[in-house]
Amino acid sequence: MKRFFLTLIATAVATSALAGGNFQQGGSGPLKVESAMLAIKSPIVNACPTNATMKAWIYTNKAGPVSYMMIRHGQGAGPVQVVTAKKVNGKYVAEISRTLAIHNKIDAKYRIAAKGAGNYTLSNWVPLKAKCSIMLGG
Repeated sequence: MKRFFLTLIATAVATSALAGGNFQQGGSGPLKVESAMLAIKSPIVNACPTNATMKAWIYTNKAGPVSYMMIRHGQGAGPVQVVTAKKVNGKYVAEISRTLAIHNKIDAKYRIAAKGAGNYTLSNWVPLKAKCSIMLGG
């Protein structure tokens, strides 16, 4: 009888240990990208060379490094780069800001792909247009 109860207790302990395998020790889990946004301000002049401004925001569940790539429609992705998400106004965000040099006529669409743990999160497609009907030296 004693052996039966010991076996029963051992089975209950083993079953409890297996059921508890999904518990995570400490921390808040891996960094995950919740959303990504991209904005491009195309030049308002028809003269080239000129500049366009690009900004991107990658929202995450906590601070830390985020991998991202810029994608041009029809041409594929650029190299993987890393930016750090920081806490700003109660949210975690990585902000990217670039000035794009425009030397020739362009009519393209871009998006950003960002990744923490898990799959890439894609932003919306954003147009970049410049007519460059007046070519200036430089």
